[in-house]
Amino acid sequence: MKKIAVIDPFMVNPALSCFNRLVDHLPARLHYHHPQKNLSTLETYPADAYIVLGSASHVYHELPWHGPLGDFILKVLHENKPVLGICFGHQLMCHRFGGKVEYYISEDVKLTGTRAVTLTQDVFGLKAGTALTLPIKHKQVVKSVPDELEEIGRGLPFDIVRHKTLPFLGTQPHPEASVEFCATESSTLTLGEVQKAQSDGLQLITAFFRHHDILA
Repeated sequence: MKKIAVIDPFMVNPALSCFNRLVDHLPARLHYHHPQKNLSTLETYPADAYIVLGSASHVYHELPWHGPLGDFILKVLHENKPVLGICFGHQLMCHRFGGKVEYYISEDVKLTGTRAVTLTQDVFGLKAGTALTLPIKHKQVVKSVPDELEEIGRGLPFDIVRHKTLPFLGTQPHPEASVEFCATESSTLTLGEVQKAQSDGLQLITAFFRHHDILA
């Protein structure tokens, strides 16, 4: 069974409910890492693939662990190990590849709930035009990407991107979101809406990792 390292760069509260949801639904061995505490564990326990979760930090804060984490992700991508970047993980790597990340409106405005994202091309066995409803929680967005990245899903511009030659997928929405995540960030969502968003999110995650032979 392949191993997936889940990197949780949280600032206040760890995303353990999201990690546990991934453990429950992905046929792989998952292990958890907190890069601010000890980035070296990623070298000590190498994996076949990586997931970088969200964070309240902004890529332009340039915190001491941002650079080393970006360096590590670039290294494993060049080793042809798939990486899924979610929210902050998406922004960090788009920024690292030369894209632009800014507040969507202002520092005071957070987008929450769900967003409809439509795939713009056939990818990972999913068809162009597939509509996914995905959980969201963010203030910043990717405003532009370099030529080596391409948009493959749009609700807002660059909601889902991939690298043209490296096995990187970045998504601004949260396909890994747990019920607790959704309830905390948007209490107006019904259980049915949460379950639909979770199902669509899992479809995207599994399609990506199955395409790269990480999941059975």
